[in-house]
Amino acid sequence: MNLIGEHTDYSLLPVMPLAIDRAIHIEAGAGRLVEAHSLSETDAISYPPDAPPRVEGWHRYLVAAVSVLGRTDLGVRLLVDGDLPSTGGLSSSSAFTVGVIAALDRLWQLGLGSQRYPDLAIAAERSLGVEGGAMDQTVISLARAGAALRIDFDPLRTRVVPIPEHVKMVAAYSGTAAPKGGSANRAYNTRVVAARAAALLLGREVEVDLGSTPTLSRVVESGPDLIENLPEVSSASEIADALAVDPLLMTGLTVGTFPADAPLPVRAVASHVLSEARRVDEAEAALVAGDLDGLGSLLDRSHASLVGFGASSVRLDALVAAMRDAGARGARLTGAGFGGYAIAVCSEDRQADVLAAAEGATGGPAFPVVASDGVG
Repeated sequence: MNLIGEHTDYSLLPVMPLAIDRAIHIEAGAGRLVEAHSLSETDAISYPPDAPPRVEGWHRYLVAAVSVLGRTDLGVRLLVDGDLPSTGGLSSSSAFTVGVIAALDRLWQLGLGSQRYPDLAIAAERSLGVEGGAMDQTVISLARAGAALRIDFDPLRTRVVPIPEHVKMVAAYSGTAAPKGGSANRAYNTRVVAARAAALLLGREVEVDLGSTPTLSRVVESGPDLIENLPEVSSASEIADALAVDPLLMTGLTVGTFPADAPLPVRAVASHVLSEARRVDEAEAALVAGDLDGLGSLLDRSHASLVGFGASSVRLDALVAAMRDAGARGARLTGAGFGGYAIAVCSEDRQADVLAAAEGATGGPAFPVVASDGVG
């Protein structure tokens, strides 16, 4: 669950998530085929390791995780269970992908270790067409109990940030799923491409070399002063024509491409991403200082920015408002948005009230968040 730093990771700007005390459990044993059974899903799967099938649903992530390890000579029998809700925005697909890789690492004695898991899981998920960043897989692999994990991406660095005992957190479901597919996938990828377009335009303004992939991390120092110069809406083809560049700089995704003529909310995306990166710095300082009010204010500002960014929903807004009214010091949507969960911070004496208000607003689930270790 991301405390703060939303939609920044694919621009190689910082995030500050934590692992929660909900998990997917995987038992693994040797076998000739790749077989998997789930105690919560009805369909099992079985296939030869050298012939991965084209499949849908949770099987897609299994096949991708096994395939990315490149061992077509080894089979496995897997049993999957857990208490982490799926399709709700709590990174269940990334948790499953990392979990399968970790289980196979141990069963097959590959000697990879948790530092290698994020890159492998990212490659597996991107093979399925989701142009996400690296936050989910990194925190699931490397998180520590009692702390958030500050992650920087340009270059990659992580830092454990302890959460003071008096800072309590609540997670609550909006009642609307946040699947990594369909319209949500298109909405997500639209913002990835818009961020690249904004980076190209701002890079020209400040004469910065953006390298092979334009990211807002390269203009984070001077870009905020020039946001008003960006178009509210444009397209990759229009920007490519104006800058005399290949539109694939913006639209080339890991799998497939994005339509070059699709409308992009360039200014809103740049405004949110660059301001959200600053809020990560400020939130880390607030945690170090034990400043609950300051941290809450940052969550509120993050949510307001995400509304303008287009990632919130009527139900998420109502949920956030209900938790604030019940005594939360701050609240915001967490995860990619377009449905899913919200997170609130509060004092211990108001945590029960915030939980009750969240459940009353949406029907739940809502639960206290305990910052926990990652894959283990």
